[in-house]
Amino acid sequence: VFENNVLPGVYGAGGVQTLMNVYGIKPGNVGLIVGSGNVGLILTYQLMQAGIKVAAIVEAMPRIGGYFVHAAKVRRLGVPIYTRHTILRALGKKQVEGAIIAKLDENWKPVPGSERKIECDFICVAVGLSPTHELLYQAGCEMKFIPELGGFVPLRTRHNETTVEGLYVAGDVAGIEEATAAIMEGKIAGLHAAIKLGYGGEEAKKELDEAIKDLEDFRTGPFGERIVRGLEKCLILEG
Repeated sequence: VFENNVLPGVYGAGGVQTLMNVYGIKPGNVGLIVGSGNVGLILTYQLMQAGIKVAAIVEAMPRIGGYFVHAAKVRRLGVPIYTRHTILRALGKKQVEGAIIAKLDENWKPVPGSERKIECDFICVAVGLSPTHELLYQAGCEMKFIPELGGFVPLRTRHNETTVEGLYVAGDVAGIEEATAAIMEGKIAGLHAAIKLGYGGEEAKKELDEAIKDLEDFRTGPFGERIVRGLEKCLILEG
């Protein structure tokens, strides 16, 4: 939340990607990116490929959130990344005409006198994703807030079946993770649903066990530790 964040020209990062990649529309001429996770870094590169200038990337954390290879790419192209900074307000009356950013102290408060004006005509907010859980609430699924997975997610079995029998989840609705994991979760859910309906026999059960092992292997290593911790808090035993 920041002052004037309702001005035309303030976008979510995914909205800008849709404008460019689906409709071929430029969101503006000079952009400011808020958030240095992989989405913010990759969006910066996509904007520059489209001939759009990126004035800066602003990151509240003391370090870049995305992979080093993405950050190095945009830095080589001359885009400054301001860590420990945040946006205070968007400038303009009818549309974005600039932005004011400021440095943050150790308590996440703006440092007086550190304000800086950024010339831009649009602002992209890329500060994290949240699970799309609205339909699950309507369906009556039991939900739980799990920070490691990005927010409220459904309790479910190791086969991704929720507390509502026959309702499965996969992808960001189950927790924010990589696209590869979403595909693997979908395979597990589909196989288990088929088996419950009496299809596939022993061959399907074997394929299901292999799919579960593949996903567990994918989540090994430092990048999967957070996800595994979160899953331990939302897994339930199958009835």
